[in-house]
Amino acid sequence: TVPDNRPGCRQVADLSVYDRLDFPVSPEGRPWVFINMVATIDGKILSGERDENVMDLGSPTDHATMRFIESQADAVMIGAGSLRATVGLHYPERLKRLVVSASGTLDFSSKFFTGAPDKAWVVTGSRGVEGVAGRAQTFDAGAPVRWRRGLAWLHGLGDERLLIEGGSELNAALLAEDLVDELFLTETPKVKLGSGIPTYAGGQPLPREGLLRFSLMSCLTHDDE
Repeated sequence: TVPDNRPGCRQVADLSVYDRLDFPVSPEGRPWVFINMVATIDGKILSGERDENVMDLGSPTDHATMRFIESQADAVMIGAGSLRATVGLHYPERLKRLVVSASGTLDFSSKFFTGAPDKAWVVTGSRGVEGVAGRAQTFDAGAPVRWRRGLAWLHGLGDERLLIEGGSELNAALLAEDLVDELFLTETPKVKLGSGIPTYAGGQPLPREGLLRFSLMSCLTHDDE
């Protein structure tokens, strides 16, 4: 028999969930892509409505873990809906931040852009490039977005590790093309319910024979998360 060397669930006592994270060398021509999300037991990623922030969904430990994971990335990418819903969203000044928006209709006075203007990018198509009109740096990734082209562009800028922080449709777009290498999930001990509430990933369902398969790398618990 072959021994099962998968890690079991380990209880952590404080906010230091991870001592360190070691990511493999990025795949040829693109960054190492990893998603980090918090979700309820029933898989929902919202605590209120779609246009409201979700800072009450996870605990302070989840928030601290999120910041640590961000510290291990070269760039972070979110969807336009996530940016609009999270007033005051900001990242460390050194971290490149990208928002995906087809229209380019965004609040350019938000900290996302003003905190480090030279690090902020809008990933969009030609219509969005016109909409941004010089208010932020843009990358024309096509419409619909050609993700492999976008990731190659980002890798060409020297970014080896790309963190995705939702929303559901952005996660799904990258997963659908099998461009996600690693998944982080905080499962919070709450139940939201709702047939139309976003989950970790939305998009179009994959066929049974096309399900993506991942392997468990670690399992950590803190209180009830």
